[in-house]
Amino acid sequence: MERLRIEYRTGYMGLNVEAFFPCKMPAMRKAARLINSYCTDETRAELLSELRELADGYKALCDMYTEKAEGFPEDSPQRRHWRAQFNKTEVLRRRMGNNIKLISGGREG
Repeated sequence: MERLRIEYRTGYMGLNVEAFFPCKMPAMRKAARLINSYCTDETRAELLSELRELADGYKALCDMYTEKAEGFPEDSPQRRHWRAQFNKTEVLRRRMGNNIKLISGGREG
C-alpha cells in the first residue's frame, strides 16, 4: 500500500503511507479518527500490516546501530555517532508503535 485513500462524506484524503507514518500524536489522533471511521476493515488491516512491517524495519536498524556502537571504545566519536543514530531510530520505532495502537484501537497483534 503506497497511498491510503480515506473517503468521507464531504471529500477524501490521500496519505502517502511511508511519508506520513510514523507521525506525531496530534496528527495521528486526527488521522486515526478518520481511518477508524471511514476505512473498511480490510483497508485498515492492510495498513496495519504495512505499519508493522515498517516498525520491524526500525527495530532491525536499532539492533544494527547498537551492534555497531558496541564495536567502538567508550567516548569515541564513532560510538557517539552510532548511539545518536540508534536514538533517532528508536524514537521513530516508538512513534510507529503508538500509531499502530491508535489505528488498531489499543489492540496489538
